[in-house]
Amino acid sequence: MLKGSLESYNLADIMQLVANARKSGRLSISKGAGNPGLIYFKTGEIIHAEIDKFKGEDAFFTLIAWGSGEFALEEGDYPSENTISRSVTSLLMEAARRIDEWKLLRKKIGSIDAVPEFNEIDRQERRKISLSTLEWLVISKIDGKQSIAQVSENAGINIYDTARIIFGMIASGLLRLHQPDA
Repeated sequence: MLKGSLESYNLADIMQLVANARKSGRLSISKGAGNPGLIYFKTGEIIHAEIDKFKGEDAFFTLIAWGSGEFALEEGDYPSENTISRSVTSLLMEAARRIDEWKLLRKKIGSIDAVPEFNEIDRQERRKISLSTLEWLVISKIDGKQSIAQVSENAGINIYDTARIIFGMIASGLLRLHQPDA
């Protein structure tokens, strides 16, 4: 078993090590008192990840973004769903891109505790609005009281995608953010 702190070891390096050694096992990642995240490997390939109600790539990208916490890697064959089919290299490249974009999003939106609310839009402008299914799902959870983190949880969409969608709506003038009442 390999154990350590995410402050000391880069999670991407650990995954690359497992992939290169073509190991099978389970990587448990914990942060605070919440439920641990799990990433399952089979002969070096990542086959499943889960954290809270997220599974597959959503869970993987949530976990890889954690900069703090503890991890434990246990070798062995663990029963697991197969929810991830991308290669480790592809997953890690996408994770690096998302982490870079997340840093920019965090600068633009500030805290995920900020509360999105609708701007007043005149009738002519409303007719020009076109939203994807995912955007509709996010917008349906916005009530002017819930934070970005709460909207993400209630929509069942990872925080990265939720923040990206909300930022796009802020940039287009549909939403604005305010800090929650203390």
